[in-house]
Amino acid sequence: MDFNEMAQSARRGLDDQREKLTEKMEQLNDYAKLLECMEDLIGKFDKLQEENESLQQQLTEEKRLKAELEMKLAEMSKLSAGMAKKADQDDFLKALRIYLNISKRKTIGKREAAKNVITDLKTTAKLDFPDDIMEMLEHLDDEQSDPKTVVVNGNYNDIHDNEGVNLNKK
Repeated sequence: MDFNEMAQSARRGLDDQREKLTEKMEQLNDYAKLLECMEDLIGKFDKLQEENESLQQQLTEEKRLKAELEMKLAEMSKLSAGMAKKADQDDFLKALRIYLNISKRKTIGKREAAKNVITDLKTTAKLDFPDDIMEMLEHLDDEQSDPKTVVVNGNYNDIHDNEGVNLNKK
C-alpha cells in the first residue's frame, strides 16, 4: 500500500469524523436553543402563575366585599320595610279621602281613571284601606245624576244632594 492511499484513507476517515462532529455540533446548538426557549417559557409560566395567584386573592377579596355589601343591603331593606310599616298612614289615608271626595265631582271618565289608579296602588303596594275608603272607592265610578247648579249670592255651587239646599241669607 502506498502512502498516497493511506493518506487518502486517513483523509476520508477525518472527513467522516468531521461531518459527524459537525452534525453533533448542530444537534447541540439545537438543544441549546431548545433549552433557551424552555427557560423563557418557564419564566413566563412563573410570572403568569404569580399573576394568577394575585388575581385569585383579589377575587376572594371582591367576593368577601360583595357578600358584606349584600348583607348590609338586606339589613337596610329589612330596616326600610320595617320603618315603612311603622310609618303613620293617617296622613296618606286623609289625603286619599280628600282626593276621593274631590273626584266625586269629576266626569265619569275621570272618576273611572281615579278608581283604577287607586285600585292599582292598593294592589301593588299591598295596602289595606279602611271600610269607609273602600266604600267610597266602590261607588266612585257609579253613574250620578247631573249636578244642580244654584246661584247663591252671586256664586255658583254644585249641589249633589238633590233633597234640599239650606240657604242662609243674612
